[in-house]
Amino acid sequence: MAAMDVPLVAAAAVVLLSPALVIAGRVLWQVVRRRRPLPGVLLGPGLLAGVALTALGYAAVVYAIGFLSGFYVLDPDQMCAAAAGFYSGRPGPPDSSWTGIDYGHLPLRRTCRWAGGTTHELVPGWVNPLWSALLAVAWAALLARPLATLVAPRWLGRTR
Repeated sequence: MAAMDVPLVAAAAVVLLSPALVIAGRVLWQVVRRRRPLPGVLLGPGLLAGVALTALGYAAVVYAIGFLSGFYVLDPDQMCAAAAGFYSGRPGPPDSSWTGIDYGHLPLRRTCRWAGGTTHELVPGWVNPLWSALLAVAWAALLARPLATLVAPRWLGRTR
């Protein structure tokens, strides 16, 4: 890892871990200050809704990053040639053999194509798996929320 990449990785870790720290702080506050039992806090509908909203927010940001990675500041052929050369460390294919870009929104893709069969993906490889995982977390939290309102009181020894 290059020395320049370390601050970028550290900043990404802080950004990605901040929702987990906020949720952990909320759980700790509920347990210590309000003297609520831990299972009730973890199964609380408010916490599950917060997890779902956080995951959806991060999914939107990840999708936007992937979407904007194919955004054209240059002409499309120049963007593809520059990106292919930048990521491989050697000059990209010549602009004259560029044939176009294939687009896709689900999964997100921006694939540059050249006449010789060479392709280059502009969307980073981590975008689609992370986006899918965040949506899965959001759906799981949203589906668990109604179930938690039924299970938590019984699990804590209270009835409605």
